[in-house]
Formats: sequence, structure tokens, C-alpha cells
Amino acid sequence: MEEGGSVVSAFLLGLCERLQATVSTSELPTNIKQELQRLLKGLLAIQRSVLEAAEEKPYKSKAVGSWLCELKDVALDADHCLDLLSLNDVSARMEVLVHRHRCPILCCAGISNSDNPAQQLELMIKDIQRRIPRLVKKQPHHLCHQLKSKVGTTRYAMAETAAVFGRDEDKEKLMQLLMSEESSLITIAGRGGVGKTTLANVVYYDQNVASQFKLRMWVTASEIYDTERLLKSIGESAAGYPLLDNLGMDRILDILKRRLAENRFLLVLDDVRNEKLDWEELCKNLQYGLSGSKVIITTQIEEFVSKKRFPSFLHHLKGLSSEDSWSFFRECSCLNQLSSIENVAELEEVGMEIVTKLDGLPLAIRMVGCLLHSNIELDEWQMILNADVWKSNPNELLYGIPAALWLSYQYLPPHIKQCLAYCSVFPRDHKFNKQSLVQMWVAQGLIQAGQGTRMEDLGSEYFDYLLQMSFLQRLSSGDKSDMYELIFYSRTEFSVDYARPKPLDSSEDKYIMHSSIYDLAVFITLNESLCLSSATMPGNSNMKEKKNKKVRHLTIRADNLDMAEISDSNILDNVRTLLFYRTTISSNFDYDVLFSKLKCIRVLCLNDTSLEDLQKSIGNLKLLRYLDLSKTSVAAVPEELCSLSNLQTLKLSDEPPSLQEMPRCMSNLINLRHLKADNCGEIYKLGKLTSLQELKEFIVSNEDGHKIEELKNLTQLHGELCISQLKNVHGEEEAKEAKLSEKEHLMKLELNWSLEHYSWDGHPIESNDAVIEGLKPHTNLKELTIRSNGGAKLPTWLTDGSLSNLETLEIHECQNWDLLLIGQLKILKTFRVEGLPVLRHVGLKNEDDDAQLFPCLRILDMSRCSSLIEIMPLPLTLEAIRLNMVGLFTLPGLQQIKSSTSYSSSLASLHISSCERLTTLRVGLLEHRSQYHLRALHNLVIQDCDELVYLPEHGFSALMSLKTLRIENCPKLRYKPSENDSATLPSSLIEFKVIKSTALINDSFFMSMANLHSLTSIVIKGKPDREEDQFPKHPVLTSLPWELLQHLKSLKQLEIVDCEWLVNLGFQALVTLKSLKISGCPNLTACSSSSDGAPMVLEFMEIDNSSLKMMSLELLSRLTSLHELKIMNCKDLVMFPKEMEGLNCLTSLMRLYIHNCTKLLSLPHDLALIPSLEELFITECSSIQSMPEMGLPASLMILVIKECRRLKQRCKKEGEDWPKISHIFYIEVDGRNVQEETLSDTASADEFLSESALLDWDASF
Repeated sequence: MEEGGSVVSAFLLGLCERLQATVSTSELPTNIKQELQRLLKGLLAIQRSVLEAAEEKPYKSKAVGSWLCELKDVALDADHCLDLLSLNDVSARMEVLVHRHRCPILCCAGISNSDNPAQQLELMIKDIQRRIPRLVKKQPHHLCHQLKSKVGTTRYAMAETAAVFGRDEDKEKLMQLLMSEESSLITIAGRGGVGKTTLANVVYYDQNVASQFKLRMWVTASEIYDTERLLKSIGESAAGYPLLDNLGMDRILDILKRRLAENRFLLVLDDVRNEKLDWEELCKNLQYGLSGSKVIITTQIEEFVSKKRFPSFLHHLKGLSSEDSWSFFRECSCLNQLSSIENVAELEEVGMEIVTKLDGLPLAIRMVGCLLHSNIELDEWQMILNADVWKSNPNELLYGIPAALWLSYQYLPPHIKQCLAYCSVFPRDHKFNKQSLVQMWVAQGLIQAGQGTRMEDLGSEYFDYLLQMSFLQRLSSGDKSDMYELIFYSRTEFSVDYARPKPLDSSEDKYIMHSSIYDLAVFITLNESLCLSSATMPGNSNMKEKKNKKVRHLTIRADNLDMAEISDSNILDNVRTLLFYRTTISSNFDYDVLFSKLKCIRVLCLNDTSLEDLQKSIGNLKLLRYLDLSKTSVAAVPEELCSLSNLQTLKLSDEPPSLQEMPRCMSNLINLRHLKADNCGEIYKLGKLTSLQELKEFIVSNEDGHKIEELKNLTQLHGELCISQLKNVHGEEEAKEAKLSEKEHLMKLELNWSLEHYSWDGHPIESNDAVIEGLKPHTNLKELTIRSNGGAKLPTWLTDGSLSNLETLEIHECQNWDLLLIGQLKILKTFRVEGLPVLRHVGLKNEDDDAQLFPCLRILDMSRCSSLIEIMPLPLTLEAIRLNMVGLFTLPGLQQIKSSTSYSSSLASLHISSCERLTTLRVGLLEHRSQYHLRALHNLVIQDCDELVYLPEHGFSALMSLKTLRIENCPKLRYKPSENDSATLPSSLIEFKVIKSTALINDSFFMSMANLHSLTSIVIKGKPDREEDQFPKHPVLTSLPWELLQHLKSLKQLEIVDCEWLVNLGFQALVTLKSLKISGCPNLTACSSSSDGAPMVLEFMEIDNSSLKMMSLELLSRLTSLHELKIMNCKDLVMFPKEMEGLNCLTSLMRLYIHNCTKLLSLPHDLALIPSLEELFITECSSIQSMPEMGLPASLMILVIKECRRLKQRCKKEGEDWPKISHIFYIEVDGRNVQEETLSDTASADEFLSESALLDWDASF
């Protein structure tokens, strides 16, 4: 228990420093100052003579535990007293100390009846003083000596070690199980830190696994205590987005069922701890996946595996072998890089002995290896080897926590130990945001920075140290347990585009803490932290055990919470941190009661989307320093919040609707350091917030309190700042009032004049020239954006090269600017220019000395510069170029190195669009000779160049690294092959799109594709000829024969649109093809093939406005993997052709769409014979008379009929076709659910259709 001694030591040290500063500088009454001096003397005595020894032998005795708890209580009470003293006015102290908001310390002391704040504070300090001598008398005798020096100093440069080591055999075994038809449930069991999650992660992201399992789900289950919550988490992972809190379990299960039924799935349930989960119920709801679906469970509890009454495979994960352990240790400690030092043999000998004590646990090896990282002192290695902790029984004396973790913790600096301990307030497997955690440390007083050091910078160093010492781990970017939002691509040409998941907060890294380290953090907090969930709420034994202890940091996660449940326990009275999660919105919650109980609160995070109005009682929390409302729906901040003068961090709602106008008194928050809100730039008298470090936008106005002078004293601003509406600044002197040149911590700056082009005649505005001169930034600036300046010239500070640290420069809509005088920016990496119509030349060299203006340039983006006719030769450092709507006649060339002919450019991406004067690619960057220098070019896009005629000679064949090529809407572009041309495109190509470039889409161009063995996707989109029945003058595409396509051995996607003259398509040669779309190809009737009748792997097929005659029985018999078939816009289709008889061959077909076939009289007669069909959509087919005589498949689950007037009548309950469809689970006719017995009339398809089906349906129709 006494391992918390070093945590107390660090806190006590910071407290003594605060006391010393308060006594030295505060204008306090003499009697209070004298009492504080006595208190400081007593605490220093304990700090110097006793406390440091508490961590010497932390695991040997339990007697010190209660003593440390009592000491920490004294220190926290003293810290609370100092916070009360720091309140900036007597009336604020009165609000805290008297009436309903009495201090609990005073109440305990029996002195709370006085209304004199000074007297109360004096009595409070005396009460704390009286407790110190009792502590000294009770101190354990063995703590009366000093510690010797320890291994380990704070080091911040740490090499990244391998994520996985020595698990090849385990991975191979799991891979075999996943690919086989054996048990569908695999359990990976083993000790904490042995690498269960890591192994599951390696398998989960394996490419072969990804191709085998189209649906992969990852759920961290350590904090899930009931089966319903687990099923909801699985449903969210399957859907790829969060499900509504008020969605019923039946509907969640329906969504999950539809998602599982679409694919063979892999589900990982990581870190399962609850033995009481209903596994039979879970497996019942997972049975709908396709054959071969698998579930992987990782757990430390081997016993509960045998309790499950269904087949499963147990993989017991053992520790690493001796050889792998030693190799991994060498890597983590960087011993393999120290071979040149004299004592390396002695270090290796000691290191081998250390490794034998680590029991093959990768976590332990990593942590001890990091502890000794790059350390060459033999005696310090021997100290680790001979540490007493190795002699202990882990279960009896180390509380089940591996000895290596205790040892690594023991050698942490005390100030970092208390930061680690604070992490225990979060739930297990919490995903940490670095910035937020550091801000919480600061709010709790855990960071004591010296003069000239920012507390956040020091806290960031502490965080990095914990990360580098493996106490924290960076979360994999592909972690499926993150929630997702759906980003929809544009839907054009009636195509069906899929939704792409995008992780929320993807711009910020997330971090996690290993379960074993979390157990350690919980233990060392001396019962100060507590997490309450639905399973540990008041009323059970857990709560009763805790209620009399002084919980300082509390997390509450409950579905249905009654404030009365915790009010009676007094558990909130001493809480300094509250993380409050409400997971349902079924009932109102009384936040006034909650706030009245939080008498010592410093950090408050509310996660409750039902919270819309923040109660005024928030203003009573005078000691609050960190308030996070970002996960609420609060739309207005009450004025009472402005009285929280100690507030350091305020995060307001990041969900719509946007916040209303800020209170006028927000500038009273004089200690505010971090503010996150949409409209923070509109705060009245913002300049009073002199401690502010974050301000994304400041909106300049002519009104008092909103002028640019408000920025004058905000010298602590860090990160980024946008100053908008600069048109309201009228001269250089006024602009200088912002003192941007003194804001040394600003890294990113945007200057926006916000000029409306419709009200501006385009003539230069002289005042804009003067204003921008006065806005010179500090030389530390890294990123600068200038928008809508109406002046005539660049500011001098952009021509003299003074911004020597600038890495990104963007200039937008500065219509009268030319860039000829721009100065040298030696480390500029990104240069973007947009909307400069007078710009004619861009020179990237200094004309005087021929030196490079931007020698490190990586990205060049020129857009909407219609007069731009010349760009000087491009530097070889460029990695990406975009030329959009510029006036170039030819592309610029590369700078040549005179001393070399084999130079190579770094260019990886080239995007050319809307260049109306560009006529040829045979000159400049893409000419054939230059292509040999573009060895890094992966991506090439050429689009909307109406006058572009000539491709380079020999095409793009010399671009040997090219992966993606897109040519779009270049109607005159053509390719004339030379006699010696064997190929037009490089063999490296993976994705190729030719869209609306009709002169290029012809047989001769595509016949040169036989070398594209790596190609995975082809999109060919023509442009319908306006004059029907007239053969076009230019060559056309008539055939993609089997003889050509058989060479495309990697092709997975083929899309052909509006190729009216295409007659022959040998797509059956594409043995790897997964997706085929044919649209607007009415003459396509033949599908050439070889004699090989082997099944194809095609899964998706769409025929749109094309003939169905290509669908022969021979072809249907090969489509045994087809899951989805769409037949759309076949307006001349009256009956399904005889060639399509044999739909029963489509044994895997699950979803069928028939859309806008207005002349179609009947459905296929053998529709009922499709064995796996589950979803059928029939829309805008007004002539269909009835359902087939044989009915619909018994497997059908969803039937949607829309705008089919005859079917609508026949499919009513009393209709003639009802007997043919009554077995279907969900039937919707023109938006109305007709299965009233199963579902309510008001239900809609949105709640029951599988996600991909719903997206496709909406997009198509």
C-alpha cells in the first residue's frame, strides 16, 4: 500500500513550494500568514526526514498504507486551503465558506458557524497543524532514513521498439484456425502483459485476413458488464457509426443481423473480464454471419472458457522464449547499438540475468529495457538485477502486478509518478487525448513549472516520458473500437457511390494504458480514485465499502442515474475530479443537486447529450479549473459561469447547434488558459484574458471591446490564430496594436480581410497595404495564410526574407498582387496561391544570384491564376503539384543538374485541371525524356482541359512508378501510336480511369494494355453522342476481347459507362474480378470467353441502360459468388430474355434490384429458386403485372416495392399476391410497412435495412 509514498512526496513538495510562495508574496492578514508559516514548517519536517523512505521497500509491509492515506488527506486539505486563499475577492470566499456551500474541512472541525472568512481560514489552518504532530508520532520506524540514489533519470529521446516480437508460430496457428472450417470461437488466454491484444491485433490487420473477412469488428470488452451493452458495442462496430442511445435492443439486433448476414465476419472481443456475460445469447445473435465467420476472445480468465457450453478453441499464449526475450530486450534497451563500448560484455551478462527474471512477458521486457535504455553504467544494471522486488511473491506481496512494472514505476521521478497515478480516474481502456490529460494535470496542481517554463510544455514532457517508458501506448490508427461518421462522396451520373467511414477526432492521436499498468495506477492512488458504473452504483457492497473513504477522483458511468443514490453516501464532498457520463436520455437529471455537492471540484467533465441548458448553479464551483462541456448540447452559457475566476480550461459543445452569443462578462475569467468554442472570437474585451493560450479566431469589429487592440496583451497565445474582418482596421498604427511581432508562440496565422467581391470594384485599397505592414508576425511563425487583401503589393516582411522559419505560405484572393518580389524562404515546404488574376510569372529562383527561393519546397499549388503563363523550372524537392485554372500553354520543366544526367525528382503527385490554354503534354514535365526523371511519381490526374490535344510520345510508359492515372473531360485529347510503341501505360499501374475523353476511348489505345498485370481497377466512361444512329467521326471503342483482358490478372473492378459502340466484352477472362458495372452500352451483346467454365469470383454486378442478352446461361452458371445484382433503366425491356433462364445458378445472390424498367411486364419466373436471396427491391416498374407464379424465395427477409401501381394493389394483405409474400419479415410498399403484425406502421426502412443496402438504395433512386 505504501508505494503511494512517492506520489504523496511529489504532491507534498509542490504544496510546500506553494506555501512558501503564498507566505512570501500574498497580502494576507498577519495571523493567517503566521499560521501558514507554522504549517509549512511542519510539512517540511515530514518531507525531509520521513517521506522519501516510503518507497524504499514498498511491497514488504502494509502498515504504512493508512499513514500515507492520512498524510495525503492532510496535504490535500492544506492545498484546498491555499485555493480558498487564492480566490480573488472576499465575497467569493464567502460564497464558498458559508451558507449552503460550507467547506467540509470546517464542518469536520466544528467551526462552520462563523460568518467571518478570515477567522474560518485561520481555524482551518490550525486544524491541519494539529494533525501533523499526530502523523509524526504514528510514522513507521523503518521510514527514518534516506534512500540511496537510483537508476534512471528523466530521458526524452527513446527509440521506437518493435511492436511484435517472437510470435510467428502463434500467428501462424491463429491464421490456420481463421482460414479453416474448425471452431468458430477462438480464445486467446494468458497472463496480463503476455501479448494477447498485440497478437490479436497482428492477426486482425493481416492482409490475408482482411481479404477473407469483409466485415471486421473490434470491441474492447474490459468495462462491459452486461450482454446488451456488449451487443450494442458489436452493432456499432459492425455499422461503423454510433447507434442512438434510445434505440431499442430489438432494432439494434436487427441492424446487427443484417450487417452480419452480408459477409463472412471476424469479431475480436478484447480483454473480456466479466464471467457472467450470457454467451449463449451472444452466440445466438452472431449466428447470422456467412459460413466461416470467426470470433476471437482475449482474456486472462482461463477458467470461464471451460464454462461455455459450445465448441471453442483455446490458445494458451505463453511467454516469449529465452532467445526471443533476449533479442527483444536488446532492442528495447538499445544494447544492440552499444557494441563498441568497452564493458558491453559485462552489460550483456547482467542483461541476460535480468531477462531470466522477466518470465517472457513482452510488457515487462519492454519496460525494463526502456528503463535501461542506452545506459552504459554497469553498477546501475546490477542495481536492477539485485532489486528486492524480484524476491517477492507477486500474488501475495505485489498484489498480482508483475515485479517488472513495480520496478519501472519505482524508478520514475516522483513528479511523474503522481501524473501516472492520476490516470486511474479514467475507466480501464480509456483512450487518452494528450492535450486534455495535460490540462487536467495542470488543473490538479500536479505540474509545478519553474520561471520561464510553461506548465503545459512541462506536462507534455511528462506525458512523452510515460509514453517512451511504455506506461502509455499510442493507439493503432486502425482501431475499430473508435466510433465513425459517414462521409458521402458526390453522386453523379446516377452511379452508386459507397460511404467511407472516417474516425472521429482523426486529427488527434489517441493513447491507451495497458490493463496491468492501469491496475498499478489504481493501487498507488491510495483509494483516491473510483470508477462507478451501472454494476457498481450505490446500493451494492462495493459502494458501501467506499462511501466512508475520501474519494478525490470519481468517474460515474450509468444508464439510469438518480442523484439521490449517491447524495446519501457523501462520496462527492471531497471529489476534486468528476468524469460524468450519462449514456441514456430517458429521464431528466437534476444538475443543481449535483453541483451543490461538488464542494472541492477542480476538474469537471460532463458527457450528456441531453444537457441543453447549463444551470446557473455552475457559478458556485469557485475552485473549478477545468470544465469540459464538449459532449453536451449546451447552446448558451449562463453569466454565472463568468464568476469562476480560477477556471483555466473551458471546452464548450462541439455538436450543432452552434453556441449562442457569449456572455458579456466572459473576460472576467482572468485565469483562462484554454478556450474551445465556435464563437470565442466574439468575446467582449477579450484582451483581459491575458493568460489565454488558445484562440482559433478573432473577429475584428469597429465596436468597443472588439477592436484589434484586444490582441495586444495576449502574448501567451500558442498554436494557431485566425484574424478575420481585417477590413475594419484602417491604418498601420492601428494594426500594430495587435503586436503580432511579439507573439513568439504562435505557429500558425491567418490574416483575412473578408472582402466581399460583389461589393469591391477590384481597384487597389491603399489602407490594406498599410494594415498588412503593421501585422508583421514573429519570426518563429511556421504557417501563414493571407486572404482577400485588397492592396497592391506584398508587405515588406514577405520580401525581405525575415520569416526565416516559415514552412507554409498560402495567398488567396489577393487580386492585385504579383509575386515577383517575394523573398527567399529557405525552409518553405508548402506554397499555395489561389485567385491572383494578375499573376503572370512565378520564379522559384533569385534572379540576382540564381539561388533557390524555396530550396526545401515540397508542395506547389497554383489555382485560379488565369494570367499565369510561366513557371520557372521546378525544384527536384517537390513532392506534389497542382495546377488548376492557370493560363499555361505548356507544362513547366524540371530544374536540371548540370553535373548529372541521372538526377531524379521527388514528385509523387501531379494534378492538372481546367487549364484552358494547355494544348500539349509533349513539352515540359511529362515529355517522354523527362518521365525518366520522375521515378517517384505515383499519382497523375489530368482533367477538364478542353484544348489539350496531344499525349506525350510513347504515352506514359516511362513513368515506371505510376500507380493511379485519371484522365477526365479532355474531349480533344488523343494518342497516336508510333511504329515502335509496345505499351502506352506503365506496368506499375494499379488504378486507371478515362472519363468523358471521347477521342481517347478507342480500340487502339486500349489494346496496348496487355502489360498491366498489376492493374486492379478500370473505369471507362464515354460521352453519349447527341446524334443517334450516326457513327462518330473519331475512332471508338468497339471491343475489349477475352484475348486482351486475360492479361489483367489482378483486376478487381471494371466499370464501363456510355460506350455506345462497344459490342464485345470478354470479362469472363478476368478471374480476379469482384465488381462489374456496365451502363449505357446498348449494343453490348457478346461476351467472348475461353472454353474454361470455372466459377468466377464476381460479387457485384450492375447492368444499367444496357442489353441483358449478354447474360447467358453459361455465364450465370459461373457466377456462384455473386452477392448483389442490379438491373436498372432498361426501358426497352419487356420480358427477361431466355438467356437468363437459370437464376437458380446464382447460389450466393443475396440482394437484387430492379429499377426503372417501365415496360417490364413480369419478373423472372424462376425467382423463387434463388436459394440465398434475402433482399429484393422493385422500384418504378409500373408495368409489372404480378409476382411470379412460383412466388418468392423462402429465404427472402426484405421486400421493397416503390411506384409499381399494379404490384401495390396485389401485395396488400387482401391482395392476390399476399400468399406469395406473407412469409417475408419486412415488406415496404411506397414507404409504408405492411407487415403490421411484426412491426409498427410507422417503422421505416432506415431502421431495418442493412447499412450498405440503404446507402445504395438512397444513392441510386
